[in-house]
Amino acid sequence: MQNYLNSREASNGLHGRSSGENSRARILEAAGQLFAARGFDGVSTRELAAAARVNISAITYYFQGKNGLYQSVLEQLVDDTAPLFDPMISKMEHDVADAGARREALAETAVWFVGALLSGILTDPRIRWQMPLVMREFQQPSSGFQFLYTKRIEPMHNVIAKLVSAALQINPKEIETKIVTATIIGQCMAFGFARAVIFARTGWQDYDEHNRQQVIEIVSSGILRTLNLPTTRGTAKC
Repeated sequence: MQNYLNSREASNGLHGRSSGENSRARILEAAGQLFAARGFDGVSTRELAAAARVNISAITYYFQGKNGLYQSVLEQLVDDTAPLFDPMISKMEHDVADAGARREALAETAVWFVGALLSGILTDPRIRWQMPLVMREFQQPSSGFQFLYTKRIEPMHNVIAKLVSAALQINPKEIETKIVTATIIGQCMAFGFARAVIFARTGWQDYDEHNRQQVIEIVSSGILRTLNLPTTRGTAKC
């Protein structure tokens, strides 16, 4: 944990912060990893303080206790993933509306989305440990789930539901639309959640540029079939 924190301090510019800001950031970083690995109930306040190399009272000082710390970790997760998800959602909103009923344009929009999402979740090392934390919230929702759902999950599902609605010509509020939407997003997210399974099945050691592109092309092709959209140039070989 200490080596990881040292590397994160360098990459996040923690050494340029004040002592208080540095301590708060270290607590958030360490807590995020521990909560992701062991869950809220599986980590004690003492362990959190030791991992962050701070006095146990610092958790109360900065976060008003363990519950406040967990909420702050979720807020930090949303902030950290904003550079990936917020522009993606904005572009999808624009492109789906612009495509209208043009099926080739909808297909290009779907393929762009798959590439952007998979590239983000397969290459960002920070997302690698954040995804298990999100998965825990999916399986065992805490009091912070509604915040995570409202800020990160719902906006993505809403915009993909518009794509599904346009492609399949069904109401975006229909149950079918919501299920297909969850299927599309889930197909992409699985390659982050189930990284170990994918590597065991393929013999890969990591997602390098070549096999990452394979995943994007194959998943894109499957999603186009789900949406009854034409194959685009980038997915033709799949």
